[in-house]
Parts: sequence; C-alpha cells; structure tokens
Amino acid sequence: MQLGPHPIGYIMYDRSGHMCVEILDPDRPKWASGESNYHPTEAELRSTEDGLVAYCGRFEVNQKEKFVVHHVELELVPNEIGADRKRHYRFTGNRLELSPSPDMKLTWERVK
Repeated sequence: MQLGPHPIGYIMYDRSGHMCVEILDPDRPKWASGESNYHPTEAELRSTEDGLVAYCGRFEVNQKEKFVVHHVELELVPNEIGADRKRHYRFTGNRLELSPSPDMKLTWERVK
C-alpha cells in the first residue's frame, strides 16, 4: 500500500455501531482510457489498488483503555474480511487521532 506523502480520506462512525473508512493517494495516476466505459491496464489496476485503503464493518469502543476495534466486514482485500483492527484513539479539539501501531498515527478532522 502506497498512499503517498499526503493521503486523504473519510472515516465515519454511526450510532448503530457501524463504521466505514476510505483513504487514498490523491496523486494516483489517472487511467489512460478517457472513455466513460473504462478499460484499465493491469498496471493501472495495480496502481489503483496500491493507492487505496477501504473497509467497513461494526466497531466497539473501550473508553477505559482508549481504543476502538473495527470488525472488518467489507474490505478491498478479501483475505482481510473477518479481521479485527485495534486502534488507540485520542481526541484533540475537532480532531480524532487513531494509532494502528506505536509508530503510526492517522489524524482525522471532523467535517462540518
């Protein structure tokens, strides 16, 4: 997965306990085919897949230990369906910081 130096995306949580996230590299190359019925090459398909993270599912929050678990139900990579992804969280103003690992932090800003 190559999301470039400035990935963009959305993460959504709803009251029913479901979430969805999509992150992409905004500098991914466009497909050469300019038709409305696209016919990408294998390399174009690979660059699209490499520059995208997308999954949805249920979530649970552990407020005491400040982590959320995403239970993956839909995923770009089929082998990841059924996985649980634990993320430590922190709120700062209108921002949510999620840490999938000690050396990685994703910062999300609330959309108004």
